[in-house]
Amino acid sequence: MTSRMIGDFRVRCSVTQEESQGYRVQIWTRRIGGSAPEKCWTVPGQEPFATLDEAEQESRSLFEEINGVRFNGEPEFAHASA
Repeated sequence: MTSRMIGDFRVRCSVTQEESQGYRVQIWTRRIGGSAPEKCWTVPGQEPFATLDEAEQESRSLFEEINGVRFNGEPEFAHASA
């Protein structure tokens, strides 16, 4: 599992298997130097992946697209320009 610093936050992605629903990507953020616990985020509206390989590929892609973290720990993603 890979992690990196974005501002004051340590950010990492993981894949979890849900009971009979497939795999989901989770994004974890934790403010460094604070006492707040690590927070788990999911991408709204993202459908479960059928295979672990698909979920891991999406996890790597999402990890690269995170370009910031809001004050509350919520990840921000790069948006395609028009």
